[in-house]
Amino acid sequence: MSKCNSGCSCTGCPTVTAVMGGSSGRREGRRLRLPLAAWFFIVVATGVLVLDLLDANAEVYHSRESALRLAFPDADSVTTRTLTLSEDEAQEVSDRSGRRPDSRLVQVYEAWAGGTIRARGIIDTHNVRSLPETIFVVVGVDHRVKAVHLLAFHEPVQYRASSRWLEQFEDETLDRDLVVRRDIAGIAGATMTANVITAAVRRCVATIEVGCAPPPGQYSEGAAP
Repeated sequence: MSKCNSGCSCTGCPTVTAVMGGSSGRREGRRLRLPLAAWFFIVVATGVLVLDLLDANAEVYHSRESALRLAFPDADSVTTRTLTLSEDEAQEVSDRSGRRPDSRLVQVYEAWAGGTIRARGIIDTHNVRSLPETIFVVVGVDHRVKAVHLLAFHEPVQYRASSRWLEQFEDETLDRDLVVRRDIAGIAGATMTANVITAAVRRCVATIEVGCAPPPGQYSEGAAP
């Protein structure tokens, strides 16, 4: 058997095999060992992309000012009142609604017309799945729900409650039937949204009942608190 000379091009030549193998090994090593700066760039870019996708889902429908006009269209003026619930009052809210308030400091909006309070409302922000939504729960002085408005929603739009669904709460009172699958119908494909909003409405109504309770006999519409 003759030995391959230095100019041989056969694939079995030990010289060619060694050169090809060495070159391939060096190329493979370069593909696997990315610089640290490159990995950092990939991580940051991925994070920015995720945030952009989340922002694309975010929907804010009303500012504070437009929300107040929506909630109290006939009001001469709207004032704010900060409730400082005692421990006993917070427990009472929990007993009535089924959930303890997230804070013992609660801001209540009060709509005035003709020198009397006609309605009250609480803007409530809570998580649906992992992202927040904000609703405005409007309650009459008789403690019946007047309206529930969706102000902002950051989950994917397919989980959002429609205005028509929110209309179910109108004229409801805080009782055992103010729950999903009783007085409140569910939302197909968005059960969590229905449950979370209903719980928030119950909590807001209970907070107003406990923190803004008028003297006995003054529950009629238009009565001053």
